[in-house]
Amino acid sequence: MASKIPHVNDRTLKYSSMALCRRQHEYLGLPGEYESRYPNEVVFPNMESGRVDEFYSIKEGILINLEEESGKVSDKTLKKISRYRTFGNFVYSKPVYTAIICHKDPKNFPKEYEITKTDILRPDYIYFPQDELWAKYENLINKIEQKEKLSEREILDIAFVPKYISKKDAPFMTENLARRFKDAKIEDKRLRIDVGSILGAMIKRNVEDETKQNKLMEMIGMNQIKNDIRAVFKDEFMEIEEENLKLKLERDNLKNKLQELNSMDDLNTPQAKELINSLILLL
Repeated sequence: MASKIPHVNDRTLKYSSMALCRRQHEYLGLPGEYESRYPNEVVFPNMESGRVDEFYSIKEGILINLEEESGKVSDKTLKKISRYRTFGNFVYSKPVYTAIICHKDPKNFPKEYEITKTDILRPDYIYFPQDELWAKYENLINKIEQKEKLSEREILDIAFVPKYISKKDAPFMTENLARRFKDAKIEDKRLRIDVGSILGAMIKRNVEDETKQNKLMEMIGMNQIKNDIRAVFKDEFMEIEEENLKLKLERDNLKNKLQELNSMDDLNTPQAKELINSLILLL
């Protein structure tokens, strides 16, 4: 009897998310060196909640906000994203760099959004034309079938071409790359683990049939990938978990202070002023 390949467990899923964030930063050629992933949840001064696609820091002391938009980016879109920037500036005391991965050609998208007279959001738009993605896919299939060595960029194509391709083509492309993944010449063990874990996440996202999902997970060697993650990156997981707990406490502390301040009728009392001063210290 064939053994059933289990779904990606929580730890593997967390690692896949981290690997995707770190490798995507590298793949897109964004500035600086990846450092740490931040919580996705944000809280605004009016106590509304929001959720960014990605918040992470780079070692140069900057917070990256990376958004992915399937449709047209409008002034309304930039207004929403500008609030993420204000939150990052305020809570984490870091300048925020904003980039938007677009699934439509951004040539006519707004170039900037005025937050204040002295604070202008000017996002970097990132766009991969579909014919370019198909060319990358064909190149991968040909090189793997010819048993040719892949460059690091081509290895990363295995992870990200299925992510950026159109929704209708994603299942086909994901399945075919998954079927060939074990034959890809990838000598760097960590790179293989990272790309394999991201490809596993793409299988979960792009392939609806659970039986086919399990079969493809088996074909990419997901059980071995999970074992490698447990064996090699145990300490790294612990550091990530500790850092995420710290950031969550900072965010919850801000939320509690804002709730307390909003409940006060008189903001001129000593208690209110003390709260305001403590919030200013977060800047």
